[in-house]
Amino acid sequence: MRCRVFHSLNPSLLQAMEEIHTQFQADRQIDTFDFILIALSCRYPVWDVNETVSQVFETDRFLAFHATDAFNNEEVIHHGVTALFIRFERQGCVECFVQEGVSANKLDALEKTARYLKERDHAFHLIIAGHCHNQTAFFIEKLSQYDIAVDNLLGGVSSGEKISDELLTYQFYKGEVVRDGFVILTFHHVKMATSVALGFEPVGVQYTVTKAKGYRLYQVDDHQPFAYTVEKLKRGIENFKPEYFWYTPIVVLDESNEKFLTLRTFKEQTNDWVEFFGPVKEGQKIRLSYGEKENLLAADTKSATTLAAQVPDPEILFNFSCIARQYVLEEMQKEENRIYRNFLHAPLFGFFTFGEIGHDPSRRSLQFYNETSLLMGMTEL
Repeated sequence: MRCRVFHSLNPSLLQAMEEIHTQFQADRQIDTFDFILIALSCRYPVWDVNETVSQVFETDRFLAFHATDAFNNEEVIHHGVTALFIRFERQGCVECFVQEGVSANKLDALEKTARYLKERDHAFHLIIAGHCHNQTAFFIEKLSQYDIAVDNLLGGVSSGEKISDELLTYQFYKGEVVRDGFVILTFHHVKMATSVALGFEPVGVQYTVTKAKGYRLYQVDDHQPFAYTVEKLKRGIENFKPEYFWYTPIVVLDESNEKFLTLRTFKEQTNDWVEFFGPVKEGQKIRLSYGEKENLLAADTKSATTLAAQVPDPEILFNFSCIARQYVLEEMQKEENRIYRNFLHAPLFGFFTFGEIGHDPSRRSLQFYNETSLLMGMTEL
């Protein structure tokens, strides 16, 4: 497999695609492609994406999706277009599965998706999902109940902005705009490995969630409002912004109450509840945590080392990293990808997400993550 990443910051979609096409033609390491994966800002006109890409590259073998910030190797590309070109050289190939209407017809979508994954359980699946009216996390967790393989699936939720009261986290494939669903990119005849980077350290006492619904946490322990605990943390902080809590996500513990299951990023607080960017469930054990950029980068180093032991010579790297993690990394956000590249020496593509999708630490179920970096290395067989 031969892979190359290019980008453009041109505010015109057509000109941005033409610039990338020129870069591709000038590159001596790749001369043809079998597939293009494109991350693009939601500021480009939605109705022009499919036609423009097809016109410039004379193909429909591409998947495009919204991303506010994408990765071209070590670089973080803000509000532009980033494109990964893939050319298979041995047995590898790729196919796509599209599922629309996740929030409208979840059961039907679950059954179709599970059937697709079971029929291809020896392949590797890259999932690019939409926000789906806050239903993506529930969909991913329920998908595990269909007895599918979970250690061969990785992905993230497209990131975008709310424009005209609509959150743009779309995917574009075969002339269609997927507004309420996802696309699975399935790689055949490849070897891959994944690892998860955290870096947030639990602090303070452990709570038991006693009242929660969806993404909102109401009470912990003996009917104690969790909003009261959060309010105490804000005391003395001038000009407080909700993003300050992105340094202190809650840790959801596994059944042993000792290991991380996932992280949840703070979104909003009222007197009655605290809302997160992912589900919180009654009975879960949680703790507050704290993250410094040095600790997050140390976790990235550990993740890269783990991956290098499994796939020592990857031909492509994917990084799905949370937008809140980007915020905590501050001016060092580029260092994450630099660490991955220094250890693994391969082209890197990915983006800052609205949520990460991968297996849980036990590799028994799928998990919806916040504030993690999910790294994948892949090589063609």
